[in-house]
Order: sequence, then structure tokens, then C-alpha cells
Amino acid sequence: MGTVNRKPYLSAALLNQSFLDECQDNLANQLELIVDIESPTGGMLHYSDRNKYVGETFYEARLNFPVIGRTIGEYLNPSIEFSQLQIELNNADGALNDFLPSGISFFSWIGKSISVKLGLRDVVSTYQEIFSGKITEEGGFQRSTKSITLIYRNEFSQLNSEIPKSVFKSSSFPFIEEENENTIVPIIYGDWTVNLETNGASIPAICVNGADPDVNGETSNTIPVEFVISEHALEFLDTSEVYLLQSEVFTKFDAGDIVGVVDNRAFQVLQKDTIPAGTTLVNAEAYAFKTGDKFFVKVKGKNLGSDEVDRNIVSQSKDIIINYVGADISLLDAASWNHFESKTSPAVSGIAGIRSRIWLREPQPGLNYVLSLLEQVRLEPFIDSAGKLALSSLHFDEFIASPSFSIKNWDIERDSFTPTLDDKLNFNRARGSFNFLPNRNENFLETGTYRNSAAITQIGKEISKRIVFPNLYIQSEVEGQLIEILKICSSYLEVINVNLTWRSLLQDIGNFVKLNVKIQGVQFSDVPCLIRDIGYDPKGIKIVAKLWSFQMVPFTGWNPAYAGIVGGDTATITLE
Repeated sequence: MGTVNRKPYLSAALLNQSFLDECQDNLANQLELIVDIESPTGGMLHYSDRNKYVGETFYEARLNFPVIGRTIGEYLNPSIEFSQLQIELNNADGALNDFLPSGISFFSWIGKSISVKLGLRDVVSTYQEIFSGKITEEGGFQRSTKSITLIYRNEFSQLNSEIPKSVFKSSSFPFIEEENENTIVPIIYGDWTVNLETNGASIPAICVNGADPDVNGETSNTIPVEFVISEHALEFLDTSEVYLLQSEVFTKFDAGDIVGVVDNRAFQVLQKDTIPAGTTLVNAEAYAFKTGDKFFVKVKGKNLGSDEVDRNIVSQSKDIIINYVGADISLLDAASWNHFESKTSPAVSGIAGIRSRIWLREPQPGLNYVLSLLEQVRLEPFIDSAGKLALSSLHFDEFIASPSFSIKNWDIERDSFTPTLDDKLNFNRARGSFNFLPNRNENFLETGTYRNSAAITQIGKEISKRIVFPNLYIQSEVEGQLIEILKICSSYLEVINVNLTWRSLLQDIGNFVKLNVKIQGVQFSDVPCLIRDIGYDPKGIKIVAKLWSFQMVPFTGWNPAYAGIVGGDTATITLE
């Protein structure tokens, strides 16, 4: 990596891997951080940890940068993690007093944006954004006699509001019963006509005119009962499969009694206005509405283009992010989303053929819900270095056996290399619960128990886990995911926390790197590792990373010749 130019950073105008490799043996660089902060008045404040120009913009020395980190979070823990940044601006000279309470330019800092960039010297073209966000509502602004502290969170955190948002209002449904008013209007995806209980349906239809005197029997002028199924149009409503649930028994209505269908999301049920006293529903020949009646239907959810796309869990996730979370499609990493949305092989990872369905009426953070969907098919969303929501997978066929980027001893800060067993993802026996049915409010089915006997023998005990797949409903597809998860989690994944030199600056979460290090009693020889967390420490521009080591996890192209390998793609998983 030596070069005739012993200070290439003095002339470089492009920040790429070739430049970083060339500088490695110089132990010096001119990588620097700058920050652009939106002021309360809407203008921009330009600061750094030194006085400098970048292009024609002057950056004033008013802050020290903290470590800036990003993470993919923990697998099988449905909570997406957003980066947070706390910036302390030096105000000992009172230069920023105008923006403080009683200042002539004081307005709220809440919601104001920040952009942190890293690049070379004063060359604008080399600077790339490593963090963007907005000031949080809680504790986002603080001040002392000497400084102003601003707390920012990744911009996606602003989008992680609860969904669904629509509720049944009396302004829209003046005769809605009190028990249904202000409750959530569901959103529905996928095929809810199959894999249900025998002789019944699972999707609730909510009565919206049960308090109307002409409906509930207070007058002699009996009119149809009106129902709403979802807040959006549905692809299909089976009018021959509308059920009333009484005392745990489903009774089906005649299709001729189902009228007034609107967008397959709303319909009416005719009442029989000549019902003898004491008559109850028998073969739908006589029916009078009673408060508390529960109706269930068979439907196909939101139309996303075709049956295959409608039941595709990635397509469903993307639609939720855009239409309910409220993110622009440009915020999604198109390459990874398109790849997994259309992936057809191998079968166990062919998401285009794995069937999913959603009935969502329980408010929850939108992006967290999407994460819980994608984890069921071994996908993980994360914020990438470009600030987009990207997808990484735990599909063995996606793993890279011989990564092009290699980490060696001299890439590692002294005493920072810490390998430990990933005890949170270490189990050797698992069972799956799946097929959530709204009428039961529980997962209706379970798989058998699968085990890695070799791993159990090696560790000397069973470590069991129940994994929930609420949105999958085909048993063979659930079992396929369960087995693949068990192959990874019974293989003794190692977590490596390490501080890397700035040669690793361009690496990102989800990248595979090759580990070639020997540090005292620890030795890794060409071991593929997956980056899980990555951060930027401005003190010397260190890269703070967490890696998953696949030293004991074989997959295609990677066949480690170590004793004691029990997991990985070649693991034997059996049904008890």
C-alpha cells in the first residue's frame, strides 16, 4: 500500500476505497466533520470542531463531535432502532443568544434539521452525509451558561407513528353504537378466504348503524344493518360466506340477504321484519339485529396488483410504509426492496412465493410493525449510509463466502477487539406459532418442535424458544423459516465488538467483510463476518463496529474445517 506520494490526502479530490487504502500506511489523513444546522428562524448554521472553509462556506469552531452510530438492531426483537445524536454548541461568548429565550430571533428548535458530513479538507465533492435528523420533541433543546445542547433523532423516527390512524367517528356514522365509536378501522392485506376455522370466517365486520331506532327494533320500520370491514377498498368480499357468531357457533347468511356492497369494504344485511316473538336465527331465514351481534366475513385484502403481489410480505410492507407510515418511496433503497420482493429461489427464501396476510386493528408504531413482518421471512430493515431504509437478509444463499474487503491486525485499534458468544441468539430447539385469526385473537396453529440434536449434545442441554409467525398461514412455509432460523441460532454465532481505523470508513451495515487477525489467543483466518452495527468516532476518525462472525457457520462456498461445527446451512434439523 506504499506510494511515492507520502501525503496523498493533500491532493486527493475523491473519497473512495482506493484513497483509504493508499493512506493506511501513512497513519494520517485529513478526514474532517462538518455540520449544517437549521436555525429556529429557518436559516442555516455552519459549525465544525475547527475553523475552516469547505468550498465557499465557512464552518465555525463551536463543537466537539460525539460518536455517531447506526444499528440494525437485534434479530427476533421487533423494534427498529434509530440513531440519536446529541450536539453541544459552545455559547460561552453569547454569540447564539439571539436564538435563546428572550432573544430577538427566538423560536422553537423542535423539528429543525441537521446534516453531519465527513470528507477531505476543504474539498466539497468528497463530503458525504453520515447522519441526518430532526430535533426531538422531548428534551430536544437544553441550555446552560456556556452551551446549547440539541438532541436529534434519525428522520425515520418521525415516521414511526402509530398505525392504523382512522377511527369510527359519530360524525361519519351518526348511529354507530357507543362500544364501536372511536375504535380503530382495520387495514387488511392478503387472502382471508383460506386456512380458517371449518364452517366459519375470521375477519370482523363492524356494525355502524346499530343505534338507529329503525335497526334495533325500537320502531316498526326495519331497515338493513350496515357493516364496515376496513378503511380501504378490498379486492374481494365473498357474499356467500357472511356469518353471525352466536355462542361460539357460526351461522351463515343466504347470499341474497347481503346487499349494498361498496368497494368490498362495506355491505348491508337485510332484516326479516315479520319475525315471530322469540324466534332466533335459523338458516338465515329469520333475523333481527341485536346489540352485540358479531359478524365475520371472508375477504381478500388490498389490491396491490395481482394475487401473487397481494400476498407478498415485502409488497405489503412497502405499501404500509408509503400509505400508512407516510414515507416517500424515494426513502426506500430500491435495489434491496425490489430484489427481495421478486426473489423466487431457493424455495425457502423465495419471498415472492411465501404467503402472508394482515389484519391490523391494534395501534402500534408503523416501522416496528413492518420490522415484525419482515423478520418472519428473515429480512431486517435498517437505515443505510445513504439515509435510506434498506433490507438485509439472513438467507444463507445471500451470504458472501469471500468478501473483497479484508480486516487485518493493523486495521484494529489496540485492545478494542472483543469477541463474545451471541447469547441472545443461541438456542437449539424451537417451535413455531402461526396463523393469527382475528375472531380468536390468537395464533390458531402451531408447528411441531424442531431440534438440532448435535448442538444439544455439544452444549449438554436444550435451549428452547417459541417463535411467532402471525402473518404466515401455510404450515410448510412456516416450518421452512423455522428450520432456517434454527440452523443459524444453534451454530454458536460470535459477536465481535471492535474499533477499526478509517480504512473501513466506506463499509456499511449488512456488508460482509473478511476477518484475518491474530490477537494473542484469538485467531481468525479468512473468516466471513457480517456488519451489524457501525459508528463514527471523530477522535482519530475510528469506525466503531459490531460484527457477526461466521467462523462456525458453514454456508455455500464457506466450509470451515473446524472441529465442533453443528450449525449453519448444512446443519441437521429434525422434527421431534
